[in-house]
Amino acid sequence: MRLRRSSTDPTLPVRSLRPALLAGGLLALVAGWSPAQAAPAVDDAGARSLAASLKKDLPRWFPPPTEDGEGIGFEWQGEPTVKPAGDHYDVALPRLSAEDAEGTLFDIGTVLLSVTPKDDGQYGVSITLPGAIKVQNLDDNDEYVDAATISIGKQSFTSTWSGTLETLLAVDAAYSDIAVAAADGKGKVSIASMTMVQDLKPEAGSGGATLWSGPAAFALGGLSVLDDKNKELARIGGVTAEAAYTRVDLTKVSALQKLSEQAAAKGVAPTSGELLPKLQGMFGGITGALRLSNLSVVNPEDGTTVTLGQFAFRSGLADLDQALSTVSLGFEARDFAMSPSPAPAAFTPRTMEMKLSMAKLPNAALWKAFGELAKAAEAEEAPPKKGGKPAKAPAGPALADLAMQQAMAAMGEAGTELRIDALNLDTPATAGTATGALRVATPAAFGVTGGATVLLRGIDAAVKAMQPAPGAKPDKETQDLLGGLAMIQALGQAGKDDSGADIRSYKIEVTETGQLLLNGADMSPLLAGGGEPAPAEQPKKKK
Repeated sequence: MRLRRSSTDPTLPVRSLRPALLAGGLLALVAGWSPAQAAPAVDDAGARSLAASLKKDLPRWFPPPTEDGEGIGFEWQGEPTVKPAGDHYDVALPRLSAEDAEGTLFDIGTVLLSVTPKDDGQYGVSITLPGAIKVQNLDDNDEYVDAATISIGKQSFTSTWSGTLETLLAVDAAYSDIAVAAADGKGKVSIASMTMVQDLKPEAGSGGATLWSGPAAFALGGLSVLDDKNKELARIGGVTAEAAYTRVDLTKVSALQKLSEQAAAKGVAPTSGELLPKLQGMFGGITGALRLSNLSVVNPEDGTTVTLGQFAFRSGLADLDQALSTVSLGFEARDFAMSPSPAPAAFTPRTMEMKLSMAKLPNAALWKAFGELAKAAEAEEAPPKKGGKPAKAPAGPALADLAMQQAMAAMGEAGTELRIDALNLDTPATAGTATGALRVATPAAFGVTGGATVLLRGIDAAVKAMQPAPGAKPDKETQDLLGGLAMIQALGQAGKDDSGADIRSYKIEVTETGQLLLNGADMSPLLAGGGEPAPAEQPKKKK
């Protein structure tokens, strides 16, 4: 296969190819083989049927290069072979290669499948990739030259595929000793292990629908990146990604996939009227978490090193198929260090945590508003009919503005809240926490009311410790830091926590009339550049 680059830009660095890159499309090919309710017999007739289905659908699922050279183009050499083998079929696909728009060619080779028919249109499918995949780049003379080799040590990929739903229901995969090594021996990316699991189970839904719920996870360990001098640039001890799906309507997922195929064949994007009904009610919820541990990175130019003991990112959507839903996200980082440090060591974060959520979201109203916004956008982008006059804008508010007003009104009625569930920062010298919430209130000046409480510990002690000795003058960095800390100190209300340690508290409030209060003082004039904040009402002293 010879494809020329679409531009004269230099070839991009070789990208690694995930061992499971082909899994989705290969399993979808099996779905084209008409399923029955009971597991069909494994015989020569079934082998011929499966081979014919694969031959027909390979170009559909793995299309050849496009005329504009965008995306990845696939080329199959030969025909698939299918042989009955006891309770399953042994399948050898034609030799496969793929090339991206930048001229990087992946000579994948022959992929082997084992297909076991099961009841209810399901199949057990295992996939074996070649142990070595050659990667080539186009040089300045448009000739292919070896760039790298992707090697896979041990591998195992078993799964359960629903031919009816065209969806993976279960996956159990494990790979080890994966490496992407430069052809000249200068540079290497290696992964000690990689695993993938998924297990979706059916549950009864409304209206006779069958919904699916269950976990999925991906993990890799021992990632190492070497530069062209074979010095380690980065190392990651482990990466894990976990997800939990709740009440997924796989019938709608399948319908969405078919809509995407039909639109791609026509060369047009689906309209909002076609897309949104299939998206609405597709699943009840999904939660996800990404964790990274023992990261170390070195900048070869200046020797700067960054280490991170642990980083975690979490997100979730809950109750999308109910009246009110919740969206959440957050992250946590621990044991961060940078050398040389851009900040004084005493103020370099040791741990950081943030958790935010949007609760009590009115699903029906938001879907309606989203649909109206999509229709308005499509109407604006639609070209006028040939010979026709541009349509006049309707009187009154624009459709998009009206949709937003209706959505805000619905959120006000539902009591939608933006919550700071946790905001924590810890350094050797100071620590801080914050919690609070803003509630949508349509009549309010800012459209929201509520506030947050911030507590800072160690500020007073840090300012005292950083004061220069008598007669000494602090350097500019220390002077600037002292100025900032002094301002923060002055705005806070002094107090003590349960352990007796000094704290500064900051109670921030947004009122319905549009005031922004800090510990009771109106900060609106200060923020508007109008002078000092209005004094807060002082608590009366006890007699």
